[in-house]
Amino acid sequence: MEDEVRFADYRFELTAGRLWHGPDEVRLTPKASAVLGELVAHAGQLVSKEMLFASVWPDTAVGDDALTTCIQEVRRALNDDPKQPRFIETRHRRGYRFLAPLLPASPPGIADLPAGTPVISSIGVLPFVDMSPARDQAHLCEGIAEELITVLSQVAGLRVAARMASFHLRPTGGDVRQIARHLHITTLLDGSVRKTDDRLRITVDLVDVASGYQHWSERFDRTVTDVFAVQDEIAEHVAIRVKRGFLSRDERQRLVRPQTTAAAYECYLRGRHHMVDMTRAGLARSGELFQSAIDLDPHYGPAFAGLATVHATLYEWFGAKQENLAGAEQASRRAIEVAPDLAESHMARGCALALSRQYADAAREFEDAIARNPQLFDSYYYFARTAFAWGDIARSADLFRRAGEVRAEDYQSPILMAQSLGMLGRAEEGHAAAREGVRRAERMLGLNPGDVRALSTGSIALFAIGQPVRAFEWSQRALELNPDDTSVLVNAACLRIRAGQKEQALALLERVFGEGRGKRDWIEHDPDYDSLRGDPRFERLLANLK
Repeated sequence: MEDEVRFADYRFELTAGRLWHGPDEVRLTPKASAVLGELVAHAGQLVSKEMLFASVWPDTAVGDDALTTCIQEVRRALNDDPKQPRFIETRHRRGYRFLAPLLPASPPGIADLPAGTPVISSIGVLPFVDMSPARDQAHLCEGIAEELITVLSQVAGLRVAARMASFHLRPTGGDVRQIARHLHITTLLDGSVRKTDDRLRITVDLVDVASGYQHWSERFDRTVTDVFAVQDEIAEHVAIRVKRGFLSRDERQRLVRPQTTAAAYECYLRGRHHMVDMTRAGLARSGELFQSAIDLDPHYGPAFAGLATVHATLYEWFGAKQENLAGAEQASRRAIEVAPDLAESHMARGCALALSRQYADAAREFEDAIARNPQLFDSYYYFARTAFAWGDIARSADLFRRAGEVRAEDYQSPILMAQSLGMLGRAEEGHAAAREGVRRAERMLGLNPGDVRALSTGSIALFAIGQPVRAFEWSQRALELNPDDTSVLVNAACLRIRAGQKEQALALLERVFGEGRGKRDWIEHDPDYDSLRGDPRFERLLANLK
């Protein structure tokens, strides 16, 4: 064994007996360090009490209390839970076993990669296939893939397809490689999950789309608590192939996500699973599950960021209730406290501050999020929306552009950028952006014809580029598929305003603004509503919004 071993986001120097968590040393007493060294030297195996006594206290007679005290100290250092251990498992009356898989002390370099290995420049992460006996692990299969998308998006030089693109690849029933080529993805990360009781079997394949070359394939047989280490190892294998060799300490650190207990992670993944459809009921259930994760682990930053985002979304799109404003404020503040280095914490905080029109403070949080993860799409997108609502149209145009660059398949950013550019008098650039938005929306509808947001947002861009018939066809399809969706109704109204259909537009707005759904500061700057300003019916509707 080499002199240094790594596990999860820890590093242990065997000879020196020093434990590191990222760049920070975690102090251990000499005896506790020696116990940890013996356990990691026999990782995955039972280390009896007799072996530990002989190794750590070779010339001294000590009782069980001394060993128990050292184990407790190591567990505190590793933030390990003896009831749900991730690192040290107690075998009653027999000894202890180190659970976490050991990662390579030094990642492979360029010389270790086979000659002629295809370069990985872009990747799509498919939702893993549920191979569990009960087929009840969809949230885990999607959650692992989503976490990998989040982590891999931080690898410089790698374009990662967003969830909405990657997750539509498998259900289409078509040739996945053909669709991947359509999305300009060079590499696919595919896998499966089989969960039986507390055991996990995760298989993963990393394949070059054009040649079929298999970059890497692995099978992990672990406990549920090892899922974080498995994700870290998968991300590192991909990153090494993108960088064509050695990863710096900072690069490796960015690949590590916050960890928690298995039970809290289960709730967190289920919460993310329910956020996808963006319905009031789905968001409410998502919030309940994020809260359950927080109850199980009051220091789990991603759960607080998720809860803040749920409250912010409910406030903006479903009635502007004070309880959701307060919830977004409280959860986002707590996310910053427990996970100040997490970009999602600052993004969620920016969204919460924007709701109460604290625009300058929101901008600082969004900028902080971007500095921590320049590839986090949501930071640019929600910062752009905030800038527009603030009235800083030039900044909104630039941020929507950057959002569209980070997520090359996103259709909303170029379409909204087109509006901002038009307001700035840059009509030709705006027209080009609208065309690009239509192209991206068409590509997404090719994967999922029922994507109502692509239909409704795309209808605005179609009208802008002189295709009114298709615009109304897309809008009508969106209304038929989801007649109560706030975004669908608002976009349908804006389309009809542009077409001079004032009464039809007001009827649609009554179904939204009349219920308090809508973002007033956005509407105050949106030129689509200019022809309605001063109309008593519209002004009464606007008065319902906060």
